[in-house]
Amino acid sequence: MSTTLQLVVVGGVVAFAAGYVLRATWKTWFSASKPGCGSGCGKCATSDPEPEVKGRRPLPMA
Repeated sequence: MSTTLQLVVVGGVVAFAAGYVLRATWKTWFSASKPGCGSGCGKCATSDPEPEVKGRRPLPMA
């Protein structure tokens, strides 16, 4: 593989990674209208809490 082709492939991979990070950052900063856990997926606001079973105690989450 020629050096020029390798440079183009590496540049494409780096550009894709930078775009992915920028998109994730953008969604984190500007999706404040959606309440939830902060990931921006929107599932936290729609899930129902699990009913508490009497006689049992849930294990603490670590």
